[in-house]
Amino acid sequence: MLPSSREIAFHSAISCASVANESTLQIIDNQCRMHKIDLGELKITRSTPLSSGMSPTLFDYYKRPVSIGQNLAYSASSNQGLEHVFDIKSQLLSVTSFKYNQNEVVSKAALSENDRYLITGNERGRSYIICPEDGTIQAELPVTSDAISAVAISEEYQRAAYASFSRELIVYKINSFSIAFEQKLNAVIEMMTFLDEYTLLAITRNGKILKIDLYKGKVIQEKLLDQNVWPSVMVLSHSKKFVYVGTRESILFAVYVKTLDTLYQVKLPYHGVTTLSRTQKYFIMGFKTGEILFYNHREFEEEFINYIKLKQVKEACLIFQKNIFLMSHRETKKIYEYWLEQKETIMNLLSRGDIEQAQKIAEPFLFHPKCKLEFAEIEELQPDLMALQRYIRSMSYAPAYDLVRLKPELKKSSLFKQIEALWSKNLQTAQILLAREPLLNKEAAKESLHAFLDVEEKKPLIENMLKRSGTFTLAETAVKEKHFSFYFRLVAQNNFLESTPLYQKVLQVGERLQQETLKYLEEKNYQQSLILADILYQFRPYQNQATKLKEASKALLILEYQIEHKMLLEAVKTQDQYQLQSHYALVGELEEMKQTFHDHQITLVEAKEYDKVFKNIEPYMKISICKQHIANIMKKIYISQFHDAQKMMDSAIDWEKSFLTYLQFFPMDKRLSEFAKENHKLDVLQRIIISSAPKEDPIYPKQVLTYRKSPAKKMG
Repeated sequence: MLPSSREIAFHSAISCASVANESTLQIIDNQCRMHKIDLGELKITRSTPLSSGMSPTLFDYYKRPVSIGQNLAYSASSNQGLEHVFDIKSQLLSVTSFKYNQNEVVSKAALSENDRYLITGNERGRSYIICPEDGTIQAELPVTSDAISAVAISEEYQRAAYASFSRELIVYKINSFSIAFEQKLNAVIEMMTFLDEYTLLAITRNGKILKIDLYKGKVIQEKLLDQNVWPSVMVLSHSKKFVYVGTRESILFAVYVKTLDTLYQVKLPYHGVTTLSRTQKYFIMGFKTGEILFYNHREFEEEFINYIKLKQVKEACLIFQKNIFLMSHRETKKIYEYWLEQKETIMNLLSRGDIEQAQKIAEPFLFHPKCKLEFAEIEELQPDLMALQRYIRSMSYAPAYDLVRLKPELKKSSLFKQIEALWSKNLQTAQILLAREPLLNKEAAKESLHAFLDVEEKKPLIENMLKRSGTFTLAETAVKEKHFSFYFRLVAQNNFLESTPLYQKVLQVGERLQQETLKYLEEKNYQQSLILADILYQFRPYQNQATKLKEASKALLILEYQIEHKMLLEAVKTQDQYQLQSHYALVGELEEMKQTFHDHQITLVEAKEYDKVFKNIEPYMKISICKQHIANIMKKIYISQFHDAQKMMDSAIDWEKSFLTYLQFFPMDKRLSEFAKENHKLDVLQRIIISSAPKEDPIYPKQVLTYRKSPAKKMG
């Protein structure tokens, strides 16, 4: 079941691994040596000890005080209490060091996807989020009562999480410095990863995989992989459709993220899976015994794709016996699509009692968990399908609908679709008759619907339509005379009109009107777009869109005048008030004006004209769409003031208080850390622990410098 592979053996357990640019595998072993492997030639290009102070210990699945990312690596020394971050891109250089976990053993660590954040957890239940580039603390998470068993962090979703042996799970919002989820679960979490900002995927020590909705605050799905396994590593596929789980027993599981069903499981040749990585060519696995295996997960891919294209499902599935990893190949989804094509045939065979033939057609698809589940559901419905078939043949539609009401799954069958198609056809015939001669054709219309007169859910519509047959003539007259408001009032009072061809034609007119209105907006013909939006408002299903188009037309007329007369502040207020989007050409012109204004202020900042800049931007500070521009300018002012103060009155400044004031308005950023590094103030910055998010609607002061004593010279 496993494809061909290559291997490299080391003398120590593999602790962590990452792939850089699809070309290099970077690993750290249990002796705290970093190795780089060229994935083109599968050879070791570099082996370097991360720190001379590290003493080798026996491998422990729970104690992994190392992490490796794209360009950075982290390691913690238990005997020295030091933590180091290294730049591993070209040469091994120490970026920064710190002692946040001093006298405490780091049990888990993880770098975020682009090395922007580092999260650590120790045996005393403490967890920190750190900026690895400068070693500053971004957040100290709430202390738990036992050792940290798992950590996870995501730049994309601005979320961090830790789990402990006391079964606590805490998820933290990095950008708002707040707890997103806090709960005690019924098992210890071994590994976890974020699917999105509201969903966490976790696996427990007893082999249960959990999907946790952070918004709802509860576990929404859980499934036992195998009660006899102990999970040791988990990694999400690039598509986020699958999650791969390795165990101490050397079993690899592939699991559908959506359903948590196991797609496949396979026994691996070496003891204890510790790392999993995937590239375009290789599925790479590290082991406790020191081996790295490189499986060619695309082996037999071309042959497999050809079988899929030819719809030779059985032959395609036989390839899984040679390469099980192809089961998660993107082309495998087409097997499910082919299954949906065959599903109707299978249901029809079961409805006729031909179980053997139905099973024969289904058999090649049953490797697929979803197909297997759906076939089991269809088999359970077999008696009901046969009953529905009998009702159709005898034209007994009332009991047929009663059966479908009891068994809603039957609505998906082609048999039910046949009944609904017949109903639609007969209804249309009756409506045409009533539209021609409402009184004379009433009986003929009733006769065309005879087979459905006893169907409970159709009765109200039929009775109402026959009783108010004159409505059809009124509706046609309203449309001919373009009284669309009156027409839609009729539709609201008589829902049977929605199933007429006339209703569909009127909707098409509304759609064309909407498109024409949008076209005039794009062409800057705002008067004409306003006229058409007024007409569109008569079409009830389009009233919301018409209201928005009217507002946009009016706003753009105002904006056109303001831009023409260079009234930037008023134009920005109009954009903010009406939430005008950048796809309008006029808004594009305004954005250019805003950028020119912004660039001019930056030039003034560089010329140290701080008061002038502040005066220029002050009127824009409370306009929500200007927040980012204003923040950028104020950052530039404050950092520039820091540089001025460092040169002119360094000893007079209380730098810790000044940095704290800056951090009330902005998160810890590169500009601030670079200033601290360049001017030997990184130790001051590292002492600061941020406990709250920057202000939502800040009122910026002219400067953030705090003086130790009365300043000898006032800053401009």
